[in-house]
Amino acid sequence: MTFQDKYIDPTGTYDLESETRKDGGDIYGYFGQIQVKRLTEKQIVMTFMVNKGAPSYNSGSFVDTLAYKDNNAIYTAPGFDPSCKISFDFTENGVTVKEETDNYNFGCGFGHAVVADGFFKRTSSNEPELRHPMTDEKIEK
Repeated sequence: MTFQDKYIDPTGTYDLESETRKDGGDIYGYFGQIQVKRLTEKQIVMTFMVNKGAPSYNSGSFVDTLAYKDNNAIYTAPGFDPSCKISFDFTENGVTVKEETDNYNFGCGFGHAVVADGFFKRTSSNEPELRHPMTDEKIEK
């Protein structure tokens, strides 16, 4: 087994690494979080949230059960955007997120011009208490 082939347990919490600044009570710049709970070796449940920050605070989020293979997961949103594909490439340190869509202004059913791209650093390997990103409602899985 080579290093690339090593199974990575994706369970944990991940925070978007990006430049943000606070001005009064406002946050400027992208911020976001991913929570993952491994259900089986080949299936995970994920909460995802990304936000553009002030002044619009446009955001995108989802909660879904995804297939997990070769340390990767893929989210699609056929009901919102048939061209949407968000890939999650997990490493020991975090997850690289890449969105593909035909229209980045409204891709994947997210808010105006919200794009799910970037590196989310693992901040915890503990099993998170899954909560819906928009309502904070506890998710039982």
